[in-house]
Amino acid sequence: MLLGQFQELVFATLARVGQALGQPAALGSTGGLSQHSLLSSVAYHLLYAGASIGALHLLLRGRGTRRVAAGFAAALLAGTGLVAAGRLAAWPALATQGHLLLDFASSPLALLAGYALASFGRPPSRPSEPV
Repeated sequence: MLLGQFQELVFATLARVGQALGQPAALGSTGGLSQHSLLSSVAYHLLYAGASIGALHLLLRGRGTRRVAAGFAAALLAGTGLVAAGRLAAWPALATQGHLLLDFASSPLALLAGYALASFGRPPSRPSEPV
């Protein structure tokens, strides 16, 4: 995904938007989901998921878009929940697993998983009948 190729530029833009809204530039590695601010991290993951869902929607012509969106939402919610639980319980391994899940959801590998999820359970196409 192109968004990942320009990750630092995207984060810089999100940081500027966050500053304009009164948010701190960065909260450090303990405050957000990454070394960036919490607002920037959440916005980036949502942008990446939205771009991935949009690309798969176009690629698959709308088939399975709800399953793909539900899969991305589940991965983002579970990852964020694991990060939060790991920090609240002072269990770094749990937070690390959450970061790994969020990194997976914001990677091209998630596009492949989304394609498989959208294709799973779809009835096979019937050959065209002669006229």
